[in-house]
Amino acid sequence: MNGRPTLPQHELRTVGAPSALDGIKVIDFTQMLSGPYSTQQLADYGADVVKIEQPVRGDDSRHYTTTALAGECAFFLSTNRNKRSIVLDLKSDGGREVALRLVENADVVIENFSNGVMERLGLGWDTLSELNARLIFCAVSGFGRDQPAAVARRSYDAMAQAGSGLLSLTGEPDRLPMRTTVPIMDTMTAMTATATIMAALIARERLGRGQRIEVCLHDVAIASLTMYGMAYLVSGEEFVRSGNRAPQTAPSDMYAAKDGAFFLTCGNNRLFERLCRDGLGMPELVDDPDFTSNDRRVRNVERLTGILQGAFATDTRDNWVRRLSACGVPVSPVLTIGEAMASDDVIRRKNVSQISHPRAGVVPNVRAPFSMSLTPAVDPVAPPLLGQHTTEILTEMGYSPDDIANLGRAGAFGSVEESVAR
Repeated sequence: MNGRPTLPQHELRTVGAPSALDGIKVIDFTQMLSGPYSTQQLADYGADVVKIEQPVRGDDSRHYTTTALAGECAFFLSTNRNKRSIVLDLKSDGGREVALRLVENADVVIENFSNGVMERLGLGWDTLSELNARLIFCAVSGFGRDQPAAVARRSYDAMAQAGSGLLSLTGEPDRLPMRTTVPIMDTMTAMTATATIMAALIARERLGRGQRIEVCLHDVAIASLTMYGMAYLVSGEEFVRSGNRAPQTAPSDMYAAKDGAFFLTCGNNRLFERLCRDGLGMPELVDDPDFTSNDRRVRNVERLTGILQGAFATDTRDNWVRRLSACGVPVSPVLTIGEAMASDDVIRRKNVSQISHPRAGVVPNVRAPFSMSLTPAVDPVAPPLLGQHTTEILTEMGYSPDDIANLGRAGAFGSVEESVAR
């Protein structure tokens, strides 16, 4: 698919329906991916998320790639809907004063600065918890706030994949490992932060006070190894990369049809029988001594792969997907992003739409990936322009127009030359 796709308008939620986090206020000091993706989730649940951005430049993800719409970067658009943006120079007295006043009445603070930055700004946990005993403070980092290095190691998603062993599992055995292009450790860390913040909000109702949360990419990456990490701890044996093929199940691999590829997995004998008898019309494979159990199929996977690949090469990808799906065999075509965004499943699930934007007119939106019958996700509002809500938020806090002007002159929103209170 070439060119920007035409998208439907977002379908609005039921008028008057409550949201899960009505009344919860989040002060968001994060940027890039793991932090903003978490706060976007909280915003989708209905929290009021106030995003604090540095003057002029804002969140680095506003400028991270050249994929943009009317100057709005796709990276930023993907992780910042339903938030309000305020510009503050946290190194200035006025900017710090505003931040502290925001925290006084907040429920959650989340930050992903380098180690020690919040403390140097006078915004660390010890300070903020004295100011607001019910505050939940979430620190997101690469390797944890307790790392002893004199200069804290910084981490991106690829570092977490590499350092956890996850990257060693991906790719072909005779080539270098391959990372997942989608930053899966960042998104998993964000989801872990969101879930832990939710748990802390529930705990606060019982215990009457907030707490400090720490989530780091390293810990999430190690935990994400699941069966592979545990298998090493049990056996002491390293895994050998197996490309697309699952090392513990057969068949579970990518196959080439006449015109494209698809992926199938038969995780038990019952599914393998359906594949052979109903999908392929080759019932003799079920009774073949090499294939009568999953363990035997794994040991004889090269022979099995050759038989299956020969059969699948005789028809088209979509015909095989329809045929095998009808038999109850887990199968999916290998789609491009363009094909996926236009797929029947995406259309049926209403995953993508377009929403209004103050600069671009409309921008694409990928909906929140959950459904709740009583408290549905809030209707998406496009990610804010830099500092779009500065004046609005300050006014809500009780600052007068003169107060805001004085803060601007004092550099609370950046240098006097750069500062425009929005």
